[in-house]
Amino acid sequence: MIVFDPGTLRQCRKKLKLKQADVATKICKSAGCVSKQENGEMRVTADDLAAYANLYGVSICSFYKEIIKHKKMEVLLWQKSFMQ
Repeated sequence: MIVFDPGTLRQCRKKLKLKQADVATKICKSAGCVSKQENGEMRVTADDLAAYANLYGVSICSFYKEIIKHKKMEVLLWQKSFMQ
């Protein structure tokens, strides 16, 4: 399952050494809104994702991660150990 990871917003911002207020100004949002989106407390719209991606110079896909359910992970680990 692929899910949005709000923490990546913060990681990208910090990598560029930007403050939330800097980002907010550039994407026409409040610093509080940026903070809430980075913490997963507020939904990020498709338009916001595009603005963040453009500002940070990354693909929108960068804000998503794959979650592997526990059972599947066990099978993958077993297969990997079996093949070695």
